[in-house]
Amino acid sequence: MRHAIFPVLVVLGFAASAFAQESPSRLAVDFTGGYAAFVDESAIGHFTLGGGVRWQLTPKISVGPDFVFMRGPGEDRDIYLTGKVIVDFMPNRLVSPFVVADGGAMFHGDQYFNAPASWGKEGAVSAGGGVRINVSPRISIAPEFRIGWEPHFRIGAMVIWRP
Repeated sequence: MRHAIFPVLVVLGFAASAFAQESPSRLAVDFTGGYAAFVDESAIGHFTLGGGVRWQLTPKISVGPDFVFMRGPGEDRDIYLTGKVIVDFMPNRLVSPFVVADGGAMFHGDQYFNAPASWGKEGAVSAGGGVRINVSPRISIAPEFRIGWEPHFRIGAMVIWRP
């Protein structure tokens, strides 16, 4: 009887280790893109592109740095360096709503009258939400909407990779 149990335990051990390799890590790498509009006398549209890394603190809460580059009309450029927190309400589901908030610094650059570009820095925050949709155990897409300061709104999507 003992000799029959040993092969079963070996097979179960290999199956458990194979399953462990397939489960996503607590690390997430985000790639973002979309559209932002700064609310001024009229909306000033910007193309956005960015990325970040997050670590899961709990199954629902993850935190990490975030980088977003925004390209507006002419020489209008904005760079956001923030810390981001995401609360994923149903992390074990195929589709899950989430909320996101971030805070940090915005660097704004513009060029006026053929002079060298000038850059300024100020605080920045944003908050919003979206829906995460798992495409595979390691890849998700997440359309989102945010409102932030300097007054703007963002519509975009994240592609999330869990190595």
